[in-house]
Amino acid sequence: MNRLLITLLLLPAILCAQQRQDTIHTTQQIYRTTAIAAGTTDRLDTYLSPQSYKGTTVRFLSSVLRCRTNCKDLLLNHEGAVDITHNNVDNADAISGHYDFTFAMMKRWSMMDNKLTLRAGGMTSLYLGFAYNTRNYANNPAQGYATWNIGCEGMLTYTLHIGHWTIPVTYSMRLPLVGLMFSPAYGQSYYELFYGGKYDNNIVLTDVTVPNLRHELTIDLPIWKKVSLHIGYLGDIRQAKPNHLKQHEYSHSFIIGATRRL
Repeated sequence: MNRLLITLLLLPAILCAQQRQDTIHTTQQIYRTTAIAAGTTDRLDTYLSPQSYKGTTVRFLSSVLRCRTNCKDLLLNHEGAVDITHNNVDNADAISGHYDFTFAMMKRWSMMDNKLTLRAGGMTSLYLGFAYNTRNYANNPAQGYATWNIGCEGMLTYTLHIGHWTIPVTYSMRLPLVGLMFSPAYGQSYYELFYGGKYDNNIVLTDVTVPNLRHELTIDLPIWKKVSLHIGYLGDIRQAKPNHLKQHEYSHSFIIGATRRL
C-alpha cells in the first residue's frame, strides 16, 4: 500500500521527466529567427471607405523551427505590424496594425544527398488587428479584425555549399483554406453590435473562394559560428468578402534579421 501511494505521488514527476527525455531525443536542431520587414502595402476596407489606401508597412517577425529526428517538424511564427497609408487623392490617412500567430506541423523529406529539403503539413493561424481612418471621425472611424484559419504550410530549402560555407535558400508558403472571421454587417455600427445587441451574421465562414496567400523567399548567410544573416522577400495577400463588404491587404516587404541555430 505504501509503495502504491509513493508511486502515485511520484507519477507526475516521472511523466514530466519522461516527456523532457522524449523531447531531447526527438528534437534534432532548433532554428530561431528574428527579423524586421519593411515595404509597401495596399489596403481596402469598404466598411471604412470605398477607396483603397496605399503606404508603408513595418513588421516584426519571430519564428522557431524545430527539426526533429522523426522528420516531423514544428514551426511557430509570431508577427506584429504597423501600417500607415493614404488614399489616392491624399486627403485622408489610415493607421492599422495586426498580430498574427501561426503554428504548423510538417513532415520533412530530404533529397539530392540532403541538398534539397521539403517540408509540408497543416497549420492553424490567429490574426488580430485594427484600422483607424482619420477622415471618418464622425461615422465608423475604426474597424477591428479577428480571423482564425486552418490550412497548409510548406517549405522548400536548397542548400548551397560554397567553400566551407553552407548557405540555405528557402521558399516558404502558407495557404489558408477555411476559417472563421469577425465582421460587422454593411452599415452596422459597433454601437449597434455591442450595446444594441443586434447580431447580424457577425461571425463569417471563410474559404478558398476568396484566396489568401503568404510566401517568403529567404537566404541565410553565415556570419559568425551558429548565427546567420537572414534576408529575403515577404509577400502577403489577404482578402475577404464578409457581409457584402470587401477587404484586402496586399503587401511586399524586404526582410532583414538573424537566424541562430541552437
